[in-house]
Amino acid sequence: MPFVLAILVAGLWAAFMLPAFFDDRGRGPRASTRDFAKRKRLLGELAAAEPEGDAYVRHHAQLRRQRILIGLGVTAFLTLVVATITGSVAWLSIAIAADITIAAFVALLLYTKQQASIPRAAVVPIGSQRPADTPISLVPDVRDEQTQTVKVIAG
Repeated sequence: MPFVLAILVAGLWAAFMLPAFFDDRGRGPRASTRDFAKRKRLLGELAAAEPEGDAYVRHHAQLRRQRILIGLGVTAFLTLVVATITGSVAWLSIAIAADITIAAFVALLLYTKQQASIPRAAVVPIGSQRPADTPISLVPDVRDEQTQTVKVIAG
């Protein structure tokens, strides 16, 4: 019994004294210099960020997708835990629906990534066959002997 009491007192002493020791150690000049450099780098990144830039938009879209996926995962896990604890079929169906939603979201992300990786064909402008000063006529001139015709052959 005295041995257990000694361990309990040592544990209480450690719980009160060790955090103060480590806090004092973290306030040294080297730590404050590192904190300053870290904050300066973060402020520099924020100052250089352009809200209309491609990298900025891509980064925030990726963060949004990550938050959605984490939220769906937590929802699926919690509904499965509740379904297991309560033994409810309704909660189990909600858990299955959450799993299906995760699968659909991942499939959508993969499809979007695949579509973005497909190279797009270059658009080639087609030149005009008529001179620029010639007026456009919607009705062909029947007096013109060289009227162009199209003959359709079914075959």
